[in-house]
Amino acid sequence: MANTAIIRDAYGIPAIFVGSKTGRDDAPFVFVRVGDEERRMRSSEWDALPAWTGGRPSWATKK
Repeated sequence: MANTAIIRDAYGIPAIFVGSKTGRDDAPFVFVRVGDEERRMRSSEWDALPAWTGGRPSWATKK
């Protein structure tokens, strides 16, 4: 399962999966990008977030 194409609703703001320290999708902590900011969260918290239902944000392109 690849998390990289998923945009999720992080409490009203779109967020995308960036990666993890180990490089694996099943790591205990993952990094997500919200706008220009990268945040760390538990992978279980990321998995629990609902899918983003709005349009694709302009910042969601690969850097």
